[in-house]
Amino acid sequence: VVDETINIRDPRQVVWAISSKVDPVRDVFILPNTPFDSLDFASEKIGLGGRMGIDATTKIPPETEHEWGATLESDGDVAAMVDRRWAEYGLGDLDLKDVDPNLFGYDM
Repeated sequence: VVDETINIRDPRQVVWAISSKVDPVRDVFILPNTPFDSLDFASEKIGLGGRMGIDATTKIPPETEHEWGATLESDGDVAAMVDRRWAEYGLGDLDLKDVDPNLFGYDM
């Protein structure tokens, strides 16, 4: 599960949400022996298998006891250089017009 600001069809956004908002102890759920596809040979019993759920949403009290930090500001010259080099970083297809600033905690 991710926040509504995350595009679930964009793997980069989903991976970002998982890597920045998941505490495995709190946010990963294992459901054993649930009905499963009989063609899945990874499970021990035919028709039964485990499921895993991940909560990659923004946490609010009582799920967390801390406030989010101050908004980070990037240096204008560094930001301009990075913008010029997206293709070099393997992200040439990144469309900055469609990026949701809430993903990163600051306005782009």
